[in-house]
Parts: sequence; structure tokens; C-alpha cells
Amino acid sequence: MKQESIKETDKEILKNYGLKLSCLSDVHRVSYEPREQILQQGDPMDCLYIILHGTAKICINAMNGKNLILTYYISKGLLGSIEVMKEQPTGATTVTALTPLHMIAIPFVSNTSYMRANIVFMNDIARSLADIVVNSDNARVASALYTSEERLCSYILINQHHNLFTDVLSDTAQSVGMSYRHIFRVMNHLCADGILEKTDHGYKIINKEALQQKASQ
Repeated sequence: MKQESIKETDKEILKNYGLKLSCLSDVHRVSYEPREQILQQGDPMDCLYIILHGTAKICINAMNGKNLILTYYISKGLLGSIEVMKEQPTGATTVTALTPLHMIAIPFVSNTSYMRANIVFMNDIARSLADIVVNSDNARVASALYTSEERLCSYILINQHHNLFTDVLSDTAQSVGMSYRHIFRVMNHLCADGILEKTDHGYKIINKEALQQKASQ
């Protein structure tokens, strides 16, 4: 994680949320590299984030604590909408950067009172919470109704970068709700069918159209 001072252009972005930089304390920019974890579910969360550029993967732990089966993605808006409403903010989800991710960070401790008293900002929080509900419901439907192969192929398409999928398979297994053994078998089948090719750096997508068909996209 890299931290930088706020930029002049960020004032307008804050203004879009009804926030004045002069009324906020310790606001700064943060940047994360792909696969760098921003937050672990259950851990303390210090800041509300406004996403500037990039995409993050949001995962919700299953009740048994073993699998991360509800996964969705965010590339704009607020990160930490749930936590800002808590008296003691802890991560409601596990958040990982999928691409280079740049955000404005607003510390909770020194700014929560101002943010909660701001009607314009609270309306944005309400919209953000509504998006979270919709995204979670869509992920729940996908987990329940899509086949394991469809979920895996869709996950590969979303997480690939320049047609290269580099996620650790054990992490992938958790994110799509499959066993590692099953994922390994499906990946081998995709390679045998000429859709993927295993390389030293990950899995290269050879036939994207076929992968999209298997993902039902």
C-alpha cells in the first residue's frame, strides 16, 4: 500500500459527495497493487474510501468460515459504507485489489461526526448500501444457481489481466465455493480443450469466446 497527499483535483470529487476538504481531517490518497489485500473481514477498518481508479474484489465469508462464496466487484463509489455506520468499525467483507487501485481515504475517527451530520453524504451512503444489497443478492443467486464450471469460468474472465489469470488456485477455490481438487480438475479440462494454457506465470486464455460460452456470458 502506498500513501500520498491529497491532490487539488480531489476537492471536486469530495464535493460530489457533499464533503468539504476544509471540514475533514487527515484525508489522503492510497494506492494498492493487484492482489494486495485492503481489508480482512472482521478486522478493524480505519477509513472510508472513495474509489478513483481500478477495481476491487469483495468477498463475504460463508457462515462456516471455510469458504468465500459470495463475490462481487466494485470499481466506483464508496468502500466502507457499512462500516461508517458502526460505532466500532470492523470489516463486513474481505476486500482485495483486482487491478491497480487508487482511492481517497477518509479516517473514521476524526471525520465520522461530520460525515453523519451531512445529509448529501448520507444519501450517497444509502445509495451505496443499496448497491451492496443488490450485488450480494446477485452473488448469492450465482452461487446457488450457476454450475461450478460456470462460476469458475466467469471468475477467470473477471480476474484475468491481459488474458492472463494469475490467481492462486486455493484462493480461487474459496472465492467460487469449490474444492481445490475440483478446481484443479476443471482447469485441466479447460487446458485440454484448448481454452486455457498453463504457463510459468499462470493460465493464459487461448480461446476467450469459448470461455465466455462456458461462463454463460
